[in-house]
Amino acid sequence: MLLYYKPSQKRFERSFLPSVLSTGNAQGRDLARRSSLDLLPFNALITIILISTYTYYRITTLRAVQCPAKWVSWTYLFAELGLFIPGFLMSIIRMLALGGRTHKPSSRDQQTKDTPNIDIFIPCCGEALDVIKTTIEGACASEYPPDKFRVIVLDDGRSKELADLVSNMRATRTNLFYHSRQKTKNHHYKAGNLNDGIEWVKTLPGQPAPFIAVLDADMIPEPHWLQTLLPEILSDPKIAMACPPQNFYDVPDKDPLLQSLELQYRVTNPLRGASGAAYCGGSGFLLRREALEEVGGFPTVSLTEDNCLSNFLFKKGRQGVYVDEPLQYGRVPESYAANVVQQTRWKIGDVQTALAMRCYFWGDDCRNLSFCQRLNGLLYALMALSNITTTISLLALVTSFVASGPLIAYSTRSEMLHLLRLICALVLNTWLGDIITARIIGYAAAIREGSMMLWIAPYVAIGLVRALILPTWLGGSSVGFTSSGSVADDIKERDANHRAPFWPKRIRHFLLHCHIWMHLTFYLLMLYGLSHRIWTVINILSQEPSFSPSFILRSPEFIDTLIVNVGWPPILAYGATMSALVPILYACWPPSVPNHAKLLQRDTVRQASYPTRRAKQSGEVSDDKGTFPFPEAKHTASMLYVAYLFAWTMM
Repeated sequence: MLLYYKPSQKRFERSFLPSVLSTGNAQGRDLARRSSLDLLPFNALITIILISTYTYYRITTLRAVQCPAKWVSWTYLFAELGLFIPGFLMSIIRMLALGGRTHKPSSRDQQTKDTPNIDIFIPCCGEALDVIKTTIEGACASEYPPDKFRVIVLDDGRSKELADLVSNMRATRTNLFYHSRQKTKNHHYKAGNLNDGIEWVKTLPGQPAPFIAVLDADMIPEPHWLQTLLPEILSDPKIAMACPPQNFYDVPDKDPLLQSLELQYRVTNPLRGASGAAYCGGSGFLLRREALEEVGGFPTVSLTEDNCLSNFLFKKGRQGVYVDEPLQYGRVPESYAANVVQQTRWKIGDVQTALAMRCYFWGDDCRNLSFCQRLNGLLYALMALSNITTTISLLALVTSFVASGPLIAYSTRSEMLHLLRLICALVLNTWLGDIITARIIGYAAAIREGSMMLWIAPYVAIGLVRALILPTWLGGSSVGFTSSGSVADDIKERDANHRAPFWPKRIRHFLLHCHIWMHLTFYLLMLYGLSHRIWTVINILSQEPSFSPSFILRSPEFIDTLIVNVGWPPILAYGATMSALVPILYACWPPSVPNHAKLLQRDTVRQASYPTRRAKQSGEVSDDKGTFPFPEAKHTASMLYVAYLFAWTMM
């Protein structure tokens, strides 16, 4: 079973490496994008081989070494391997696309006379009224026969203001409806709201529509979204779902928290689709009602009902298609805390889905799943759990740097050089993957995913442990769904006019409520460890009779000692320390985002508001003209250092 994706014509961002990444006209950009997606699985295969080889030689070399403070080297090895795990798992996911088709001609050009009825559901729960209104207007303005679709607002917040708003809008939009269910103890959050709404429409005049579309409360659809998705799903009776990416129109300048999710939606999801495992993104998708009924409605066993639904459809032999076009624009979480809540919820949901599917390899539920679908699901659950090992690895990293003893222990210099060649080759191959990815999403976005995974890991790890492992009497908590749009932002951190003062309210909020004290403590300990190790290396070598400035520049002993104590690629201490700075800098200088209304422009013909062209480009991580691209320059400099070391080992 193969699932495909349709490529987007979205423009390419300016990059720190313009001569390398320039792609020319629209046709050339599309060709570059497709060729880049074709290359990434091969790059991932090389990454898997290099990580496996390096791990084997690191362990066998260290086991044979006899030296004092050997535990420091073992601790650093644990930190290395733990931080390699997410990249290793993602490389396997990308490698699964080998042999798959990364491009499928659009089905939109196929002539069809079918205009089936569609029910569009907008589940809400406490989001701002003006945000919901914009989504309702966009859904009602869809370029589709008005008598062929209905828009149903499903209000789980039981808001009287929202009910009145919908009632007033019905005066000019007769296909608009409002429903609010009576919640029970086990109301199952968004999935339960959707299931209740799907049953409720059966009470409306006419038959329930054979197709169902879902929009998040803050997602504004493009007018042609249904016209684009419907031919894709009608092209094959086995296709149960057509899924577009999520795009955002209020991403802060420079996207400090990497909320645009470009790597996920423009690289990873197309590759997963090519391997036969295209997953629903949760909003803007079109679904066959009969297929949904086959699996008993939206799954209630996971917080990520969209991901879980995809797997339930797969096990029924159904297919899906990933339509990589910008068909909807929504809002990112408006605060640091809301972003953490969203990321943690997604990871918990991935693990819950894997448990519901019996880890994708046991039982009748997996009988109809292809090997790639099984492995994709399992790997995503393992990537979620890897946040725990990443957090432990960060603790091991700071422990090894604060302690005394070599990070890399070896018996002979030739062993050290062999290990150094392997790790340099691994880091340079990873950089090559970044450059390939940059042809799709830009260099800045391509290199920052690793940093985000480090600073977010402690939050996700704590959430996973509390939700899935600890009993309540040990601090465990029941798993619940909180809409990121309804998370309170008491300090108005992105509102330049009403932002809380830095001292004391904002600093107290970030340090205590957002727990940034963890990152600050880690940052200070790593600075101490780095300075302590550099001073120790110089102090030891200064005992040499021939010690002098020329000795530092020309002595192999000094270079060897410096590399194995401080500068071993990929310079984990440097990368982890800079990653810890992200939340700290965000707390001190949070970005400003214009008011919701200022990001929209009114279409008087359709009586709907859509993001401005500039707002639609806010999710593209690029550098503004006139500013120095520090993150790209820093990353490139560290890669050039690794390239120099690799060349040095060959001399």
